[in-house]
Amino acid sequence: MNSKMLLLPLALFVSSTAFAANLLNYKSVVNISEYKGSTYFSLMSSVIKPALDQYASAGFTPLNGKALAAALKKVDSKVASSALRSAGGIENLKLIADKLASEGAITFYELPDAVSKSGRVQDRYGLSTFIALVSGGGVAVKIDSKNTAYNVNYGTGETEKDEMTGRSFGEGPSHMASDASDKFYLLTLENYVRSEGDAISSFYKSLLEILLNCDPANFKLISPEGQSVAGDFLAVYTAEQDRHLMADLKSHHWDAALLEVTLLSAFHAGQKNIMVMHNGELTATTMKQAPGCEIGERAEKKASLVDYWQFSSSTDPESCNRSGINVTRRDFRALGAAITKFERANNPEIVDRIERHFKKKSTNLFAALSEFLINYRTPAQLDLKTQALAADFTAFLMQAKKDANKISGN
Repeated sequence: MNSKMLLLPLALFVSSTAFAANLLNYKSVVNISEYKGSTYFSLMSSVIKPALDQYASAGFTPLNGKALAAALKKVDSKVASSALRSAGGIENLKLIADKLASEGAITFYELPDAVSKSGRVQDRYGLSTFIALVSGGGVAVKIDSKNTAYNVNYGTGETEKDEMTGRSFGEGPSHMASDASDKFYLLTLENYVRSEGDAISSFYKSLLEILLNCDPANFKLISPEGQSVAGDFLAVYTAEQDRHLMADLKSHHWDAALLEVTLLSAFHAGQKNIMVMHNGELTATTMKQAPGCEIGERAEKKASLVDYWQFSSSTDPESCNRSGINVTRRDFRALGAAITKFERANNPEIVDRIERHFKKKSTNLFAALSEFLINYRTPAQLDLKTQALAADFTAFLMQAKKDANKISGN
């Protein structure tokens, strides 16, 4: 672990008692508001990742069959349905759970094999994730009383392919604990930002206040639908930042990609018709996503935010089915640079306000922000002037929304 991290005793930060959320079995709870004044990156580095690492090494005790069956009603319906399919039905689910519970603590490294030995299952990995989720086998990050991100089954980064481990589930006003894929998140993000007008400014400002200052005080100003989208963002962001930290920030820049595309959605919210950046040009039509292993023509479709999630183009059988937002880094970075250039020419005072926080000029303010937020050199606690970056960057995003059709040429 990098020596510049804010290393503090874990016991000072992680609650030892469960809290009144929908899933009641979490003993490791991080209440964001208790760390107000710290950046989310420092909280991840010194608190959340060490707690996840502890579960990877010490494990957890699964719920018994009766409790596990009852937990099916405490998660999103698609999560419950997936668990039942994975187990081959409710009775088999309870039998497997009872056997696992009788054997005591287990790590997620051991859990899939133990699940297979406990009964016939369709998907041992999917079922292992569900068991960990409802048994409190990880860390719950609490935004407020209605919004929580549950994080389970993450490796430490010491074992090969640990960066592929783990799942995070968002729980908010619109849904119970649900696994938000990149594709699902981008679809719901697009629907939200294009339907709520300038009210989305609260969405961006509150997210930035959390990332800059662990301050969720204004999260309540976001509409219930927006809170669920923001909660899903934080769930996925926590997952990607944990993986980024596994690599000591040397690779797996998936958190930066998620953040930049999320903020670019303000620009797309202002477009009459969505045009996305593809191969250096804004286009209103794209091709449907398909695994890189597939050969042949793909169908044409209207451009949308989901186009920033793509499958790898690798022909390697082991990686051609992988997908992510970072695959389109060249395109979303080009869009960020184009917006920055336009606003610097037409609204230089807004750009100048942001660059004062970074103390340098940038050709892409979106990339500059992600670099600032995900960096060991950035202070763990920011001064009051720098905390104002949330308001300044939100003003920049809303100006980009207003200018979106001029930038797009619509």
